[in-house]
Amino acid sequence: MRAVVQIGLAVALAVAIAPFAAFAQDGNSSGVVASADAGSAPSAKSVREANRRLAKSVRTAMAKAKGIDMTQLFVYAKGGVVTLSGSVPKSNQVDRAGEIARSVPGVSSVDNRLSVYAIER
Repeated sequence: MRAVVQIGLAVALAVAIAPFAAFAQDGNSSGVVASADAGSAPSAKSVREANRRLAKSVRTAMAKAKGIDMTQLFVYAKGGVVTLSGSVPKSNQVDRAGEIARSVPGVSSVDNRLSVYAIER
């Protein structure tokens, strides 16, 4: 009976240790490659912050420009692509807003979805 218990404990120990042995490194692999890949990718938080900064820069440039009504104009940025949405009172402001957004450093392209709204009298 005692031998059966010892064999059972040995089998249980082998089963418990087996998963850890599967993750052991061999002599040819190194952890340097894995850590270099992990360090080179920007975090999601830093990407969101960069997008917010770019959108704010575009909004600031438009606010400084003359002739753009910003009351219903929204600016979104993602990876250098700026999206303009909302509406402006005059059609020339649609093109002007796109030009201003393209002139901001860091903007790779502009998706201009602005529309013209009619002013009620």
